[in-house]
Amino acid sequence: MPDYLSRQGEAWDQIALARLSGERQMGDVLALNVDELDALLLSGETRVSVPEQAAAERVRNLPPWERM
Repeated sequence: MPDYLSRQGEAWDQIALARLSGERQMGDVLALNVDELDALLLSGETRVSVPEQAAAERVRNLPPWERM
């Protein structure tokens, strides 16, 4: 799972847009970074785990009850 270093003031949806296919994948990014969930905007150089594109796509195609 690749890591990403945030920029000062970057939001979760901006990371999802930059690293995945759009803001709608923000939930995939948040699920991997539960220790940082209290931050609305990230400080600079925060290490963020980002799912691989293929893995995020597989999870999104599952029914809601199997996404845990």
